Parts: sequence; structure tokens; C-alpha cells
Amino acid sequence: MALCHFTAFAQAEASKWYFGTNAGIDFSSGGPIVLTDGQLSTDEGCATISENNGDLLFYTDGITVWDRQHNIMPNGTGLTGDSSSTQSAIIVPKPGNTTTYYIFTVDDLAGPNGLRYSEVDMTLNGGNGDITNQKNIELNASTTEKISAVKHANGIDFWVVTHDWNNNNFLSYRVTAAGVNMTPVTSSVGEIHGDNGLDSKGYMKISPDASRLALASWSGNSVVEIFDFNNSSGVVSNPILIGNGFFSSGPASGAYGVEFSPDSDLLYVTDQKFLFGFITSRLFQFDLSLATAGDMINSATTLYEDNNTNLILGALQLAIDGKIYIARAQEQYLDVIENPDEIGFASNYLQNAVSLGNRFCGAGLPPFITSFFNFSILTQGTCLGQGSEFTLNTNTEINSILWDFGDGITSTEINPIHYYQNAGSYTIAVEISAPGETIFLSNLVTINNFPIANTPNDMFLCDDIENDSYEIFDLSTQDSEIYNLPGVNITYHLSEDDAIDNIDPIETNYENISNPQTIFVRVQNNLSSDCFDVTSFQLHVLETPISSEETAYLCTNESIVLSAGEGYDYYNWSNGETTESITVDATGSYSVEIINSLQTADGEITCIGSKVFTVIESDEASITNVEITDWTENNNTISVFVEGIGDYEYSLDNVTYQDASVFTNLLPGEYIVYVRDKNNCGTVTEEVYLLYYPRFFSPNGDGVNEYWQIEFLDLEPGIEIFIYDRYGKLLTQVYPNSLGWDGTYEGVKMPATDYWFKIKRPGKNNVYTGHFSLKR
Repeated sequence: MALCHFTAFAQAEASKWYFGTNAGIDFSSGGPIVLTDGQLSTDEGCATISENNGDLLFYTDGITVWDRQHNIMPNGTGLTGDSSSTQSAIIVPKPGNTTTYYIFTVDDLAGPNGLRYSEVDMTLNGGNGDITNQKNIELNASTTEKISAVKHANGIDFWVVTHDWNNNNFLSYRVTAAGVNMTPVTSSVGEIHGDNGLDSKGYMKISPDASRLALASWSGNSVVEIFDFNNSSGVVSNPILIGNGFFSSGPASGAYGVEFSPDSDLLYVTDQKFLFGFITSRLFQFDLSLATAGDMINSATTLYEDNNTNLILGALQLAIDGKIYIARAQEQYLDVIENPDEIGFASNYLQNAVSLGNRFCGAGLPPFITSFFNFSILTQGTCLGQGSEFTLNTNTEINSILWDFGDGITSTEINPIHYYQNAGSYTIAVEISAPGETIFLSNLVTINNFPIANTPNDMFLCDDIENDSYEIFDLSTQDSEIYNLPGVNITYHLSEDDAIDNIDPIETNYENISNPQTIFVRVQNNLSSDCFDVTSFQLHVLETPISSEETAYLCTNESIVLSAGEGYDYYNWSNGETTESITVDATGSYSVEIINSLQTADGEITCIGSKVFTVIESDEASITNVEITDWTENNNTISVFVEGIGDYEYSLDNVTYQDASVFTNLLPGEYIVYVRDKNNCGTVTEEVYLLYYPRFFSPNGDGVNEYWQIEFLDLEPGIEIFIYDRYGKLLTQVYPNSLGWDGTYEGVKMPATDYWFKIKRPGKNNVYTGHFSLKR
């Protein structure tokens, strides 16, 4: 739950600002409203004071004083401040007197006019005020351009603090009902300020709770110093130095503006660098709530760093709306730190946040008594149905308090919790009795409706053809189901913590990173980031059946089973069947729609794929011829010729098949040719024999090689074989079904020598001749 820092109008003396070139803004109604009636024109220093109801009293650039009618007071010229002095003036009321004010001025560049004060009597000049004869009263001969003021611990008096020149002395002047005490409380602490007059530039501020003091020393070796401040004694002590090149250095560069957060725990610093006519600026935040000086320095957050726009960030000034405004020198806008009590970037620095209506800002903004900002109303819980807790942001002692919540209910508790019955805007008023004063605060608080987020149904998408479980979901389609009323902002997040903290929203066109994946939703009232609800739902990517095309082969006079695949919910075949598979006995095209189905709260989700089967007829082969080339020892061939509608492959062992129908480099012997349909429609075979004649035989009665005969002749019964001697004499004819020639002629053994043969092979239309040896 956020802590809201609201405008406190009790110290409306700081409600109107005049600065720059005729620029001005008014906080008396809440946020800044542009004023265009200002008459001063100043590069830096200025000061303004209003009545406690917010009506303007007067303003000055440290030299000239303009009254509430924007006229120069009759004696309102010649003050010894300077419009080029960082803090040329600050205005302090005289305690116990509602018509007397003191204007404290400091010269520029540690000039000879030093620190002086002049008295303003508001009863003069027809009630518009004028400078009395107490004018340019010298308090210190030479000071830096720094001055700040804060209420004394007694709640009545004030301290006005400056820094002396060419030493390390802080000078604290007490302002009482008797006037300005001319003898300061001197605290010799911190760095020596002296040497170059430019080193005197830079702001000094005391924290709203009066516990700390900070200053910026511009130019040269620029530093920022932080001290403890005692608003009982006026003593400055315990220095913390931020230096060693942390800020820009040079003759016209360095830390310039400083300001504390409303809770006094954070310090903001602007840093400028002027180099060869080029200007850069930075904005830092330091956490002063940390335990050690080192921790404070190391906590530095760079909220802004500019390298190329020639932006001059100047003064920082806390306003009664709880925000810090930043001067943009020579421009027509102010920047703002929206949530200055928040650490780091949660402080929300915004550029060009306030238009000055064609008026120009200088480097300075009017400083005020910092105690003006020590009272503010903090509200925790601005959602209807939640208790709204009200507290005061102050370190001032409270004797009694009366709260009016704007709906007819009051409370005297210090920190009340109030429950509003209806949404709307309410004026909170509180009357505070404190030592020496009664303080009135008021503020407009808006109680907003608390949106109740409905839990939407989960989202489902069918996967694409990649089936990778990732799809792009349009999360915005959930908006109306989550919250169907205007006035809210709906964002989607990857974790519940991100949704609660309102960080890292994802795009509504979102691709899931897991399946399933939980998405968290933040529903926030547009008028208050405090009023939100969180819900969640899941993203699911469903498997889509893979679409494909297949070819199936139907064997002649048979049937085939077409399968869409198991595991799906529905099947719709083109022939009207709804089973996982069908049996067909005709060629053609068959398609099936394959469906995955899931029943969800939104109805049935179906993911659809399809398969298309092209059924083609196929059949076993018919061997029309087998051609052989044999009579070689190892280079014989078989060529197979077939007919048929199938796609065939060939083998000699029914194991290894080849697409070619020719087999080469074969040995003589018996073979079976296999022809197989690649589409599984059958295999046909045929036996083949490759012939080869023996090179010798030895008919010697040992039972080995006793006859000369060609193997497998019985498979070619038409073959004729004739054997001749070396002179061409026919010795015998060998018949295919015989044992062969036994080496005799008419019963007489023929001698061992070579013999010739002639083979007539009618089936191949060939005649072969050759010779062999008879061995005894």
C-alpha cells in the first residue's frame, strides 16, 4: 500500500513563487498554477513570502522589493543582495508580530556587501508594506552566496544561517520577538570556503525537520557537505564530505542546487558542467538514513545525466505539495521530483513538468524557511473499503489535534484510521496545537473505488504446424472478463510480485515461454495506484494433429488399410467413416480430418489436422526373359526382363536387393533370380544356371575327375557336345544326361594330351569351342 504525501496548507507562506524572468507559480489551490504577473527579472537569487492563507505579501531579487500589487515598494530599492547571487535573499517573519518581516540578503561572489538585513512593515504603503529605516543592516562583511532559515526548537524563534568567507565558519543568527540578534553562533567545521569568488556559489539548505544542513560549493574542486544541525543551539557539526571529483570540476562547473526530501532522509543535488560553450547537467540522490557516511555517499543514484542537450539544471526547491521542483535555466519549464521521499528511481523525476506560460526560468528558485515544510499530511489507504490512516509528517511537539475528515466525522487521535462510506473527494482539515503556535492544515483527498478483479477463464490456442508448444496470445481479450467497467488500467505480468509492485508489464500480444504458463493481472483504478487487485489465469497451447500427405499402394485384387494414427479424439473420413482407420479396395484419393478436442469453461476447443492418402495400384512382376552371359571363370552376367505395373527391385539371395536388373561379375553355377515389388505386392523367382567347362580331367580310376562333363547340361537338354582329337577327328558325342566322356575311344584309353570340343547351344543360338587336357 502506497504512502501518499499530500499538500499541507498551514504553511501557505510558501504557496506563491516569483523567479526568473517574470515567471511565477501558485500552490495555494494544490498543484502549481502558472502566474504571469511577476515583475522581477533575475538570473538566480529571489525570495517570496505570502500570508498564512496563501495571499501574496511581497517578493524580491535581493535588490528591489515588489509589494502584493506588484509595485515597487516606496523604499524598496537599493538592497545589497544581487540578482546573480545564488540565494540573494530569504524572508523571515518577526516572531510574535504579524506585520513585520526581515529580508536577509547576501552579495554575489563573496562581495563587500556581505550579509545584511532590512525590515518590512506591512502596515506601511497603504497596507501593501514598505522597507523601514532599518535597511541594509550589516551582519557580516563578507559571506558566501548561501543562506537558509529554520524555526528554533522553541517553535517561536528562527535561525538564519550563512557561511563566512575565507574560513570554515557557519554563522547562525537568532531572530526573536526582540529582533535580529547581531551576534551569531559560530561553528567552525567542514571545508574552508574562500579563494575564488565563484567558489561562493551554490545553495545551502536546512532539512525540514531541522536536523541537518547541506551545502554545495560550486566551481573549482566542487564538493557537497552535509552536517548535523541543532535547532536549539544553532550549532553546525559532524561534517560529511562528498568530494574527490564526484562532481564536475572547473572554473564554472560543479554542484549547485541542494534540497532535502520532506521526511529529511534524502538529499538531492544538481551538478553542472560548462566546457567550451557546451553544458551538461546531472541530478543525484543520496540516502541520509543510512548508518555511516560511507554508506550515504555510496548510496548515490544518478536520476538524470545529460550529455548532449545543453540543459542547465539549477535550483532545487521543496514545495508545500510535497514535491521538489527544479529550475531549468533559460527555459520555459520546471522539472519535478514527484515522490521525493522514495529511494532511487521510485522518486519519479519528470522533465518539463510545469509550463511557465512563455515566461523564462533562471538558475534560481525562491528559498523559504524550511520549517514551512515540516508539517504535511500523510495518508495511507485511499481505496473505498480500506481504512484510511492519517498521520502528520513533522518532528514538532503536538499538544493536541482535531481532525475533520470532510464527511461529518472528526477525531482527536494523533494518527486516526477512518473508513469512508462512499467514493469521492473529501477536504481533510486538521487543527494542531503546538508549542507557541496553532497550525491549520487542509487537504483534498480522493477516495477511489477498489476494483475487484474477476478470475478469467484460462486461454487455449492450438499449436501451429511446428508443434513447438509456443503461440502468441492476445491477452487483451481477457480484459472484459477480468473487469468490465471503465476507469481502470489492466496490465499483465509474469509474476505475482511484479503485478503487486506494478513493474515490468508485458505486451498484450504475448508469446508464452512455458506450457502451461501462469499470467498475473493487475487491475488498477486510474485515479489511484493504491487501489488495485491481482488475479491470474493460465495459457495453454494444445497439440495440433500434424497434417500430411501420403501415398499408399493397393495390390491387384486385394485391399489396404489406411490409418490416421491413434490417440486423437475424432476422425472424419472423406468416405463418411469416423474410425481411426478404414479399409479400401479401389485406387483414388482418400482424406481424413483428425481432431483433438478439449472441453473448457468457454466451450469445446478443437485442434484440427488432416491427412490425404493417394492410393495407387501395384502388382507383382512377370518375368518375361532372363539373359545370361557365361562360359567365363568369374565375369558372367544375368539380365532380367519383367513386365508389370509395380516398382520392382532385384536380388540373387532374397536378402540384398538392387534397383538394377543386371547382375555382373558372377561365378558359374546355379542362381535364383528374385524380383520383388517395392510396394509389397509380391515376389517372383526364376532359376538360372551359368555354364563353364572343366579345364582337365584324370580318368585314372581314383574316383576323382573321372569324366569330362559340363555341369547343369540336363537343364538345357537341347545342347550338343562333340569332342575331337588334335587332328580334328571326332572321338565322341557327350549327351547332357550322361556321365560325360571317360577318356576312351572305342574302348581304348586315349593318351594324355589336349582335346578339343564344340558345343552347340540352340537355346542361346550360340556355338562354343575350346580345349581341355586329359591327364593320366
